[in-house]
Amino acid sequence: MKDNRKYKRHKIDGAEIDGKIAFADEVIICDLSLGGVSLKADRRMNIGEEYLLKLQNKEGIIRIKGVVVWSLLSGSKNDDKGNVIPIYSAGLRFADESRQEIKELIDFLEEHERKRYKAINEGLNEFVNLSEQFKEVLELFAE
Repeated sequence: MKDNRKYKRHKIDGAEIDGKIAFADEVIICDLSLGGVSLKADRRMNIGEEYLLKLQNKEGIIRIKGVVVWSLLSGSKNDDKGNVIPIYSAGLRFADESRQEIKELIDFLEEHERKRYKAINEGLNEFVNLSEQFKEVLELFAE
């Protein structure tokens, strides 16, 4: 299946960006692009309505408006009292005037990805000599 998206999506690790929307206790950012965001929230979001989304990371806070283009009930969870809380997934499209703020956030994410990729690759390039740890086992097979 061909991806016809206009902008590259960035998968978001839950620790990278905190999201907030009015009247929602929990907002989880799933992915982000210059054009929009997909998220999960404990609040229903109505298709066609505009919401103010607050995105926060180590670099600061961005407040951005987005229009809901899709929304669906995607699960539920139980609160401390045993009440069932519905969880909704939604996709918001950002307004054009917000793209510079989002670009700054994506630049931060891309730098984070580069650092993480570099750390993983440096770890893979380290040679670990296990022959000392398994010396006795190796000697048994050598006999």
